[in-house]
Amino acid sequence: MIARIFYSLSLFSSFTFADQSNLADLLNEALSHNYSFVERSLNQSDLRIEESAGEILFNTSKGFVVNILSPFKERYEVNQDRVTIFDLELNQSRAMSLEDINSIFIKVLLSGLSAQSTEYIIMPHDSNGLSIVPADNSPEIKFIFNKNILSLIRYTDNLGIEHGIELTRL
Repeated sequence: MIARIFYSLSLFSSFTFADQSNLADLLNEALSHNYSFVERSLNQSDLRIEESAGEILFNTSKGFVVNILSPFKERYEVNQDRVTIFDLELNQSRAMSLEDINSIFIKVLLSGLSAQSTEYIIMPHDSNGLSIVPADNSPEIKFIFNKNILSLIRYTDNLGIEHGIELTRL
């Protein structure tokens, strides 16, 4: 009897692990493509919605690049060590250590998901997406797919501003 219980538990845990691996693979594959995006953010304190548009280029050899095209022009180059921000209208730049930013969201975009990570848990989200629940109790990050194509990312930043990023594959 006890052997059957352990056997059943091992099957269940194998299924859960396989499910997390499949979800990680789905997102990791999606992060190998380039996208145009429209990002909308809602600041709860003044109930203001702001919008920006641009492109995110994942298939660079050293990280990823975000080009903001409107309402202003900026470029973010993200690699394993730092984020470099270029204000293209003011012709200025500054660099920040990735370690100082300490963002699970940026780490996932940069390195992909791992089903064995101790920094977060991968959870199925409805039938068309997944959520990353950080171990540090910061807000979850939702990745929503349409026919296995990444179409929306939703998260709340450390200032409490809600973000929705609509993606279109380039």
